[in-house]
Amino acid sequence: MDNVGAAAPFAGREGRSGEGDDSRIAKFYAGKHVLLTGCPGYLGTLILEKLLRTCTDVGKIYIMIRPKRDVSAEERMKKMLQNEVFDRMRGANPNFGEKIVPIYGDLQKPDLGISSEDRLRLTSNVNIIIHNAAMVYFFAKPSVLLRINVIGTLKLLELAAECRSFDLFVYTSTAYSHHHKSTIGEEFYAPPCGLETILDIIRVDEENATGLSKEALKDIIGSWINLYSFSKAVTEGVVHDFSRKHSLPCIVYRPSILSETYKEPIDAWVGNKHGPIVITYACALGILRVVRMIKKNSMDFVPADFTTNNLLAIIWDHVTYRKSKEPEVYNYASSDWNSFTIKMAVEQFPMAVRKYPLSKMVWYPCFMTVENSIGFFILHTLWHVFPAIIVDLILLLRLRKPMAIKMLLKAYKNHDELIYFFSNWVIKTDKSKRILDRMNATDLSQFQFNLNEVNWNKKVEMILRSIRRLTKEPVDKNPVADRKFRTMQILHYIVCSFIILFWLFFLHRMMHTFYNY
Repeated sequence: MDNVGAAAPFAGREGRSGEGDDSRIAKFYAGKHVLLTGCPGYLGTLILEKLLRTCTDVGKIYIMIRPKRDVSAEERMKKMLQNEVFDRMRGANPNFGEKIVPIYGDLQKPDLGISSEDRLRLTSNVNIIIHNAAMVYFFAKPSVLLRINVIGTLKLLELAAECRSFDLFVYTSTAYSHHHKSTIGEEFYAPPCGLETILDIIRVDEENATGLSKEALKDIIGSWINLYSFSKAVTEGVVHDFSRKHSLPCIVYRPSILSETYKEPIDAWVGNKHGPIVITYACALGILRVVRMIKKNSMDFVPADFTTNNLLAIIWDHVTYRKSKEPEVYNYASSDWNSFTIKMAVEQFPMAVRKYPLSKMVWYPCFMTVENSIGFFILHTLWHVFPAIIVDLILLLRLRKPMAIKMLLKAYKNHDELIYFFSNWVIKTDKSKRILDRMNATDLSQFQFNLNEVNWNKKVEMILRSIRRLTKEPVDKNPVADRKFRTMQILHYIVCSFIILFWLFFLHRMMHTFYNY
């Protein structure tokens, strides 16, 4: 694999045109028909919005969408397009939805649940498939997760192989699909097992009334931390083998941890309460006060809008400049580019939460990190379990719904697995750095993904703003939250003073008893 020089990573811009050029990336997508999965998910929604807003001459964008619970596919589509993330697009072009074609499908069903008419329409028109959809819930039933993440991807590859004028199949994986490696290169690694094994696991899980036991599942995934990352590693192997067998142009895209948008279409927008958001939310509410982390470790965040731009630029670059049909891997991560550490987050939190407090806080928000597991257990019991019980009892006495223990359990449900990913992997991103060399000035502006341009100094503020936006609080000015913060701060100091006085009195009595004895 080629390397990019550390001293001048973006030197040699022979691929660029003049400063005043039109966007070559937008021109590439003109007339292209794209099939997109993962809508109305976080990244899928941003890709859809970006294509419609910046690549205005794009052809049809086919959205594979399914009914969910009691909500029909049509209602899910309508609700997605009403999201504030489309406000900028709506202002520029109220009829932007005309380019979107819903395709009713389900990754769990045979032939994806797509009708014969829709399948013919797709195979006759689609040039690019961007497959973002996945089951990301760590505790999902194994057969369901594997059917969606592995078998569903295989069915999409088979659909791509039928397309008459096809440019590229993009599989969105994760930078942690092979997390047991300390350095993650932009290359394929041996999968943990093959398709036959996956089909056997699905069969056993479905035939057994209680499903696979935790012990059996642990034996199956081996060194992988959870079934999700295991499934991603397997699916990367499926994409690799299918691509080579059928000469189908494919790439695997591995972003690290998606965080809130940095700039566009609006800043501090996040699609859902995913792992890191849940932890920060619990800290800002004053529920989570101690976390087991190593301060020197990285929190490998990448802004979701930068990730969107990076992916669209990769597709343009791969189709335009790559002549080989061999499948390729592209990583996107900040640890190899412009890292953000746990120490930085801890230092930023006090000022950030003072500036952007939450109106639903239950206590004064402050937290600390502990590396020792025994020390963490003691502090967790004292600062979390006991106070949560007291808070919920007070809420019950006030005839209000208890929430502290529920929030605490939710924050810690994925705690160990999330903290595991805040480590010191080296995730190589050389290919994305080289793509910057081939982009002209217009594309560098319209498809910004250079992580050296991200200022992490306000990172925690951005997360708190995104939480406000997600929980429907005023994003910038929130007098109610400001007043509550000051009240909670005073109460916190009063309680701390009483605790200190109590311990001083207790120690005094102990010493007095000792000397008298």
